[in-house]
Amino acid sequence: MIENWFSERYSDNLQLSFRIKDQLLSVKTDFQRIDLFETYDFGKLLTIDGTVQLTEYDEYIYHEMITMLPFFSFRIKPDSALVIGGGDGGTASSLLKLGFKKVTNVEIDSQVVDVSKEYFPEISSAFSSDRCTLIIDDGIEYVKKTKEKYDIIIVDSTDPEGPAEGLFSKSFYSSIHKALKKGGVMVTQSGSPFYQPKALKLATSGIRSVFSEVLTYCAFIPTYPSGFWSFTIGSDLPISRKEKIKRGKYFNEEILRGAFLLPEFVRKIMS
Repeated sequence: MIENWFSERYSDNLQLSFRIKDQLLSVKTDFQRIDLFETYDFGKLLTIDGTVQLTEYDEYIYHEMITMLPFFSFRIKPDSALVIGGGDGGTASSLLKLGFKKVTNVEIDSQVVDVSKEYFPEISSAFSSDRCTLIIDDGIEYVKKTKEKYDIIIVDSTDPEGPAEGLFSKSFYSSIHKALKKGGVMVTQSGSPFYQPKALKLATSGIRSVFSEVLTYCAFIPTYPSGFWSFTIGSDLPISRKEKIKRGKYFNEEILRGAFLLPEFVRKIMS
């Protein structure tokens, strides 16, 4: 019996492999290669340039942690949010569930959106809501030029390679700062501390150059490198947690407290 596998290589000596039932799609866009697989254990699997972006069975962890944790950690008003990247729609959909009145999602690659609408309709449901505005554009240029002010800006990007490299730059974080309302909050995914320390270093150093309050937190995401993933927050105000915490499938009050407790090796990367 022939078995088919997709593997994401983390180093010369280690990779994570998924046994797959079928490859549903493979397309080369103007920016990247998109592949879609049907797996045995994790449902549909979306990859970009050979790296796992999401699976049906564990995507909720990433999307809850990049939205719910900053929202309940700070007194962010659920009025306006900006998502840079996030073409699968999961981050925007999570923000709408939190009650945001207006979400703007800027994604550079329209084909990521098209694939997500077709194969992940529930995850990408925000794109059919009148509270969400989808803009196909370069997120870096959009933030630089926008006159809008947002309560929260979320950078839901791929790793700092290729078209996403500029999303980890100091100039980009400076543009984000200008696009936030007073007391607003930004959050970015900052990679695997174990296998991608470069992403965490770039995020923390860049955000520290602009914001007075910088915090990193972590979550367990089974299909991401090492299963240990980081996010970094920037704000000009300290944490001021909301009184009532909404639970998710992963997120709860204990996660809100514990996610900021970092291993020593992560602290050293940040310093």
